[in-house]
Amino acid sequence: MTNTTYKDFPFTANGVNFVSRVYSDSPLLSKIESLPEGVFVSMNIQAVTEMIGDASLLTHDELLNELDVVNAGGSHAFILLGDN
Repeated sequence: MTNTTYKDFPFTANGVNFVSRVYSDSPLLSKIESLPEGVFVSMNIQAVTEMIGDASLLTHDELLNELDVVNAGGSHAFILLGDN
């Protein structure tokens, strides 16, 4: 069992729901929370678009595979597929 906690930031890119998950002990979290409203969402949408392209054109399994590549080596924050 783990005691790891995190904060989720939901966003939508090309009609597909995602979650940007940031671990609570990450030094990035306080910086993210201090950004003006909407800035972190915009950053995540841009990141998904640049790394994956139009997410609405991919199947569920293709999206999961792309996110595995995007998140490889990550330690503080990850982009996950949200409820769709």
